[in-house]
Amino acid sequence: MFSSIYNALCTLPSDRSGAGAKQSVDLSRAQFLRLVGTGLVASGVGLSASGMFAQTSSDTAPVTDLDKVYDAWQDRFNAGDLDGLVALYAEDVTYINPDGVELLGNAATRADYQGLLALKPKIEIGDRIHVVHNDIALSTNHWTLELTDPDGKLQNLTGGGIEVLRHQGDAGWRFIIDDASRSAF
Repeated sequence: MFSSIYNALCTLPSDRSGAGAKQSVDLSRAQFLRLVGTGLVASGVGLSASGMFAQTSSDTAPVTDLDKVYDAWQDRFNAGDLDGLVALYAEDVTYINPDGVELLGNAATRADYQGLLALKPKIEIGDRIHVVHNDIALSTNHWTLELTDPDGKLQNLTGGGIEVLRHQGDAGWRFIIDDASRSAF
Protein backbone atom coordinates (compact mmCIF):
# COMPACT_ATOMS: atom_id res chain seq x y z
CA MET A 1 0.00 0.00 0.00
CA PHE A 2 2.72 2.52 0.94
CA SER A 3 4.53 1.88 -2.33
CA SER A 4 1.40 2.73 -4.29
CA ILE A 5 0.89 5.95 -2.31
CA TYR A 6 4.55 6.91 -2.68
CA ASN A 7 4.61 6.05 -6.40
CA ALA A 8 1.44 8.06 -6.94
CA LEU A 9 3.01 11.04 -5.16
CA CYS A 10 6.22 10.76 -7.16
CA THR A 11 4.42 10.75 -10.48
CA LEU A 12 1.94 13.58 -9.98
CA PRO A 13 1.19 15.38 -13.26
CA SER A 14 2.77 18.80 -13.40
CA ASP A 15 0.44 21.67 -14.26
CA ARG A 16 3.35 23.82 -15.45
CA SER A 17 4.98 21.58 -18.02
CA GLY A 18 2.12 20.23 -20.06
CA ALA A 19 -0.22 17.26 -19.89
CA GLY A 20 2.33 14.48 -20.15
CA ALA A 21 5.01 15.85 -17.81
CA LYS A 22 5.63 14.31 -14.41
CA GLN A 23 6.61 16.10 -11.20
CA SER A 24 9.01 14.61 -8.68
CA VAL A 25 8.11 14.86 -4.99
CA ASP A 26 10.89 14.85 -2.40
CA LEU A 27 9.93 13.69 1.08
CA SER A 28 11.83 14.55 4.25
CA ARG A 29 12.34 11.75 6.80
CA ALA A 30 9.57 13.31 8.94
CA GLN A 31 7.17 13.42 5.98
CA PHE A 32 8.11 9.84 5.08
CA LEU A 33 7.45 8.59 8.63
CA ARG A 34 4.17 10.50 8.80
CA LEU A 35 3.10 9.00 5.46
CA VAL A 36 4.00 5.50 6.61
CA GLY A 37 2.12 6.05 9.88
CA THR A 38 -0.93 7.31 8.03
CA GLY A 39 -0.78 4.29 5.74
CA LEU A 40 -0.53 1.93 8.70
CA VAL A 41 -3.47 3.52 10.48
CA ALA A 42 -5.56 3.70 7.30
CA SER A 43 -4.91 0.06 6.49
CA GLY A 44 -5.22 -1.15 10.08
CA VAL A 45 -1.95 -3.06 9.74
CA GLY A 46 -0.84 -4.42 13.10
CA LEU A 47 -3.04 -2.07 15.10
CA SER A 48 -5.29 -3.12 17.91
CA ALA A 49 -6.54 -1.23 20.92
CA SER A 50 -3.70 -2.61 23.02
CA GLY A 51 -0.96 -2.36 20.40
CA MET A 52 -1.83 0.98 18.91
CA PHE A 53 0.32 3.02 21.26
CA ALA A 54 3.94 2.79 22.26
CA GLN A 55 4.78 0.51 25.14
CA THR A 56 5.78 1.91 28.48
CA SER A 57 7.98 0.63 31.25
CA SER A 58 8.64 1.48 34.86
CA ASP A 59 12.35 0.62 34.47
CA THR A 60 13.69 4.13 33.98
CA ALA A 61 17.05 3.87 35.68
CA PRO A 62 19.10 7.06 35.34
CA VAL A 63 22.18 6.92 33.13
CA THR A 64 25.18 8.23 35.05
CA ASP A 65 27.84 7.35 32.44
CA LEU A 66 27.73 9.79 29.51
CA ASP A 67 29.10 7.14 27.14
CA LYS A 68 26.05 4.95 27.94
CA VAL A 69 23.36 7.59 27.27
CA TYR A 70 22.96 6.74 23.59
CA ASP A 71 22.96 3.00 24.40
CA ALA A 72 20.09 3.56 26.84
CA TRP A 73 18.26 5.84 24.37
CA GLN A 74 18.68 3.30 21.55
CA ASP A 75 17.59 0.35 23.73
CA ARG A 76 14.51 2.18 25.01
CA PHE A 77 13.59 3.47 21.54
CA ASN A 78 13.94 0.02 19.96
CA ALA A 79 11.88 -1.55 22.76
CA GLY A 80 9.12 1.04 22.25
CA ASP A 81 9.62 2.07 25.89
CA LEU A 82 8.07 5.54 25.84
CA ASP A 83 8.37 6.12 29.60
CA GLY A 84 12.01 5.03 29.61
CA LEU A 85 12.83 7.18 26.59
CA VAL A 86 11.19 10.31 28.00
CA ALA A 87 12.96 9.73 31.34
CA LEU A 88 16.20 10.55 29.52
CA TYR A 89 14.94 14.10 28.94
CA ALA A 90 14.91 16.95 31.46
CA GLU A 91 11.42 18.09 32.48
CA ASP A 92 11.98 21.42 30.70
CA VAL A 93 13.69 19.97 27.60
CA THR A 94 13.67 21.86 24.33
CA TYR A 95 13.01 19.27 21.64
CA ILE A 96 13.06 20.22 17.96
CA ASN A 97 11.35 17.46 16.02
CA PRO A 98 12.36 16.36 12.48
CA ASP A 99 9.91 18.92 11.02
CA GLY A 100 11.78 21.73 12.79
CA VAL A 101 8.95 22.35 15.26
CA GLU A 102 10.23 23.42 18.67
CA LEU A 103 8.50 21.56 21.49
CA LEU A 104 8.97 22.49 25.13
CA GLY A 105 8.86 20.02 28.01
CA ASN A 106 8.45 16.29 28.53
CA ALA A 107 4.74 16.17 27.69
CA ALA A 108 5.25 17.61 24.21
CA THR A 109 8.30 15.40 23.63
CA ARG A 110 6.32 12.34 24.77
CA ALA A 111 3.46 13.13 22.39
CA ASP A 112 5.84 13.51 19.46
CA TYR A 113 7.59 10.18 20.13
CA GLN A 114 4.39 8.27 20.83
CA GLY A 115 3.29 8.25 17.19
CA LEU A 116 6.73 7.27 15.91
CA LEU A 117 7.18 4.43 18.41
CA ALA A 118 3.81 2.99 17.39
CA LEU A 119 5.47 2.18 14.03
CA LYS A 120 7.96 -0.07 15.87
CA PRO A 121 11.07 1.31 14.14
CA LYS A 122 14.60 0.17 14.96
CA ILE A 123 17.50 2.58 15.23
CA GLU A 124 21.25 2.15 15.42
CA ILE A 125 23.25 5.11 16.71
CA GLY A 126 26.95 5.38 15.87
CA ASP A 127 29.74 7.92 15.48
CA ARG A 128 29.02 9.31 18.94
CA ILE A 129 31.05 12.32 19.98
CA HIS A 130 30.84 14.19 23.30
CA VAL A 131 32.42 17.51 24.20
CA VAL A 132 32.10 18.08 27.95
CA HIS A 133 32.37 21.21 30.09
CA ASN A 134 31.66 20.59 33.78
CA ASP A 135 28.11 19.16 33.94
CA ILE A 136 27.16 20.05 30.32
CA ALA A 137 27.88 17.95 27.23
CA LEU A 138 27.45 18.73 23.55
CA SER A 139 26.89 15.44 21.73
CA THR A 140 26.57 14.44 18.11
CA ASN A 141 25.84 11.13 16.45
CA HIS A 142 24.92 9.47 13.20
CA TRP A 143 21.96 7.10 13.06
CA THR A 144 20.29 4.57 10.78
CA LEU A 145 16.57 3.92 11.20
CA GLU A 146 14.78 0.88 9.79
CA LEU A 147 11.08 0.28 9.57
CA THR A 148 8.82 -1.87 7.48
CA ASP A 149 6.13 -0.19 5.40
CA PRO A 150 2.61 -1.67 5.09
CA ASP A 151 3.64 -3.49 1.89
CA GLY A 152 6.36 -5.30 3.84
CA LYS A 153 9.19 -3.34 2.22
CA LEU A 154 12.08 -2.44 4.50
CA GLN A 155 12.79 1.30 4.57
CA ASN A 156 16.20 2.64 5.67
CA LEU A 157 16.66 6.25 6.76
CA THR A 158 19.85 7.91 7.92
CA GLY A 159 20.60 11.13 9.73
CA GLY A 160 22.41 12.69 12.62
CA GLY A 161 21.66 14.18 15.97
CA ILE A 162 22.86 17.24 17.84
CA GLU A 163 22.07 17.26 21.55
CA VAL A 164 23.01 19.08 24.73
CA LEU A 165 22.92 17.08 27.96
CA ARG A 166 23.30 18.08 31.60
CA HIS A 167 24.44 15.83 34.43
CA GLN A 168 21.74 16.13 37.07
CA GLY A 169 23.29 14.36 40.07
CA ASP A 170 21.41 11.17 40.99
CA ALA A 171 19.14 11.67 37.96
CA GLY A 172 22.17 11.11 35.71
CA TRP A 173 22.69 12.64 32.28
CA ARG A 174 19.56 14.04 30.65
CA PHE A 175 18.92 15.77 27.37
CA ILE A 176 18.18 19.47 27.81
CA ILE A 177 18.20 20.25 24.07
CA ASP A 178 17.58 17.69 21.33
CA ASP A 179 17.57 18.98 17.77
CA ALA A 180 16.33 16.23 15.48
CA SER A 181 15.72 18.63 12.59
CA ARG A 182 19.26 18.73 11.27
CA SER A 183 22.20 16.45 10.86
CA ALA A 184 25.50 16.81 12.64
CA PHE A 185 27.27 15.65 9.46
